[in-house]
Amino acid sequence: MLALVATLPAFAGGDGAGKAANLTVARSEAAEPFKIVKTTGAPPTFAVEFTQQMPTPGWTFEIDSVEIAGDRIVAKITEVRPDGMVAQMIAPGTARIPLGSLDRGSYVLEIRSRRDRRRDHRPAFAAVVLAR
Repeated sequence: MLALVATLPAFAGGDGAGKAANLTVARSEAAEPFKIVKTTGAPPTFAVEFTQQMPTPGWTFEIDSVEIAGDRIVAKITEVRPDGMVAQMIAPGTARIPLGSLDRGSYVLEIRSRRDRRRDHRPAFAAVVLAR
C-alpha cells in the first residue's frame, strides 16, 4: 500500500470545476476490488464498499472517521469481532465507507484499520479514485 502512495503523481482533489457526477476506481491495492455506491441527488453522494477475508464469520466494521484534505481521503475503521462462539473458518466481511459528495478530480483513498480500540489505526488498503 505504501508503494502505491509513494509512486503516484500529485493530483489535485478539487479542481474547481464543480461536484462530481461519477466516481471510478483507477487503481487499487486491495485484495478484493472496491465497489462504488452512488446515491441520487444533486449533487450525488458516494460510498466505497470492499470485502475482506476475516478469520471467522460475523465480523463487522465501524467507521471511525473519514477525512478529506486536498487530494487525499483517509478513512479510519475498526474491525469488530463477533460476540460469542463462532465457527473457526475464513469468511468475508464487507465495509461501506461514506465519502459524501466530492469535487471533480483525482484522489488517493487510504483505508487505515485496527482491531483493538487502544491501538492506532494502521495502513490497510489504498486506491486511486477519479471523480468526474
